[in-house]
Amino acid sequence: MGRPLRFILENTTYHIFARFVNYEKFLGGKTYKEIMYQVIQYTKKKHNFQLNAYEMLDDHYHFIIKTLKNGDISKIMHMINNRFAKAVNKIMNRRGPVFNERYGSKVIDHAKNPIKYFLSLLWYMAYNSVRKGYVENPRDYLYSSINQYLLKNYIGRIKITLHEIFLNLSDNFSERLEVLLSMEKEYLEYLANSY
Repeated sequence: MGRPLRFILENTTYHIFARFVNYEKFLGGKTYKEIMYQVIQYTKKKHNFQLNAYEMLDDHYHFIIKTLKNGDISKIMHMINNRFAKAVNKIMNRRGPVFNERYGSKVIDHAKNPIKYFLSLLWYMAYNSVRKGYVENPRDYLYSSINQYLLKNYIGRIKITLHEIFLNLSDNFSERLEVLLSMEKEYLEYLANSY
């Protein structure tokens, strides 16, 4: 049986995630995260998409990407993963695959409640750094975009485009922030009840 086909749609928001082979820490250390930053910036010049959020951990990553006119998520992700893998193999003087399998993707727009899904996903991604033991508070993790949603005019290492789901919550930043923080509280309650 072949692999399931992806939804290749323009003007569509995707949750993208990928793990490295054998849980290798190919994003461990500042150097490799910097390479990923450069790869994303290069890819943005070649393909039409927005990076709406990211969380880079040592052994995997999460992105929220919105394709724009003529945007093709498969081509975007092929370029990101291929260029990153080539750079890692060259620097480490190694051969072979860098990724455990092809990247995973979920279409946020197809969720039963896209707004809740998107806001919960921001917190799920952000709290990965806490679950991994890197930081105690996700706001302290440097390789995440969460502070670009939480702090007005905050510019992170990679500039993201705040997603329209967040921007459409209200014309007022404080009101948008209040909704986002309420979703953090809900997410933490969910985690507490899961254990």
